Amino acid sequence: MSNPNYSPEMVAALKAEPIWNLETAKRVSQEMGKTTRSIVAKVINLGLDYQAEARSVRKDGSDIIRKADTVAAIAKALDADADELAGLARASRSALEALLREIP
Repeated sequence: MSNPNYSPEMVAALKAEPIWNLETAKRVSQEMGKTTRSIVAKVINLGLDYQAEARSVRKDGSDIIRKADTVAAIAKALDADADELAGLARASRSALEALLREIP
């Protein structure tokens, strides 16, 4: 029988925290001797509400623009109904940006 990564006492301590965010996960990870990533994964696995920090920029430094917003911009540029183009949101970000750039 394998040893569980989290004892019942640890799980109870995780469930006792009122708010879960990165700061809480860092603090608890030090207290429990686990990595922050492990704590966040366990909190999410337990179904607890984890408030992830919103990133304001991408790793490459560009602004974060939702794909739905890019599709809406494409629809506006084409004078089309955005609902008719909703399937485009499944395309890659780079493909959507390239398409938007090519519209006169």
